[in-house]
Amino acid sequence: MSVFNITGYDIIEQIGSGAYSEVYHVRCRRLGKSYAAKHLIDACPDLHCDVAFPEIQLMRSVPSHPNIMHIFDYVFEKNSLTLIMDLMDMSLYSYMMTRARPFSENRVRKMLYQIVLGLEHLHQNGIFHRDVKPENILVKFSGGIVGRKEILQLADFGSAARIANRPPFATYIATRWYRAPECMLSMGYYGPKMDVWAVGCCFYEMLTLKPLFQGASEVEMLDAIHTLLGSPSSTMLELFRPLNASNIKFPTRKGIELRLLLPLMNPIGLDLLKKMLVYYPDRRISTKHLLKHVYFEELLYGTVSHLSILSDHVSLGFFFFYNSRKRKKLSKFSLSHQSIQYIADEKPPSRTNIKPKFHNYVASTGSSIASFQTNNTFHILSLDEQKRINKRKERMWNMNPASMEKGKQTYRMSWKQPVG
Repeated sequence: MSVFNITGYDIIEQIGSGAYSEVYHVRCRRLGKSYAAKHLIDACPDLHCDVAFPEIQLMRSVPSHPNIMHIFDYVFEKNSLTLIMDLMDMSLYSYMMTRARPFSENRVRKMLYQIVLGLEHLHQNGIFHRDVKPENILVKFSGGIVGRKEILQLADFGSAARIANRPPFATYIATRWYRAPECMLSMGYYGPKMDVWAVGCCFYEMLTLKPLFQGASEVEMLDAIHTLLGSPSSTMLELFRPLNASNIKFPTRKGIELRLLLPLMNPIGLDLLKKMLVYYPDRRISTKHLLKHVYFEELLYGTVSHLSILSDHVSLGFFFFYNSRKRKKLSKFSLSHQSIQYIADEKPPSRTNIKPKFHNYVASTGSSIASFQTNNTFHILSLDEQKRINKRKERMWNMNPASMEKGKQTYRMSWKQPVG
């Protein structure tokens, strides 16, 4: 039980704590409804102080949104501030810690879409979060006809800032593992694209249950980023102005293909992740364009009309083929990344050990192994289209079965030795 009181609320229990706040489960005496009460540890002389202002200002300036933590009320007394908010079940970090294996990619896509919706709402209203991480994304579970569903909300706006404010901003901001390169290379010259980078890191972590970049210092963090993306060129560093970053030198790193870390991931989702992890912020995708990415189209329109296994022997996943009134949607994978246990510094698991549990689907003639090695993208074909393509290939390479057998006979006759 807490040693302090909140006027108008009964404190049930403490449900969380951090460096700057403590969170309690409380019940409103007037309404009898349960809420979460975030009590700020640092003293607040008034509501315009640096401790209280970001979150109070956010409550007043940003319209409510289902994927943004809504602040219903606040209690300011004895130089301390307590914010009254939705009572959620747990943080995304705690949710991932309950998992024995990663979420399916389809499930991750739905959760990621909610995070991006909330973030775009913030950015559209002139606010960027500056500390997006699994601990600051809250989850509430709701039952449904098809099973449990997750509702996600962005929370903890103590570090939020106005986009209209001109840099430099505070130099030490965001949690290190989710900190964008511009936050470490610059003297406070960053903007809302830093949130996109952080969400990209969360995206990878939901797929694997492992942080993408781990470093005990900013130098280690940059080295981890360069190991994946490659070291920035001098021309790239020149773009970080006026940051005096041109004198910084890094060990040469060639970078690696992101698909090696996520070998079974939908190539469209992989494309989205790559766009979120672009090194230079001005070239990084915005939240507005994130929502328009084809990866989320299934969640907006269209239904699954056809499924196809992509390999003659091994299933890399399903292509979802979407139809809408406007246009045909691009096909997509939906195979779960949780079907493998893959460690970055180990070799990818043998695909021949992955046995599909799916049946009654038309098999495609594409080679999944070739696709993995060449990074090609497959497109679904009807049986008639496959037959037409095969006939065209036969004519081009003279591979008609009858003509091939005739060629073999001619070859054998030409090498037949005379008797005697």
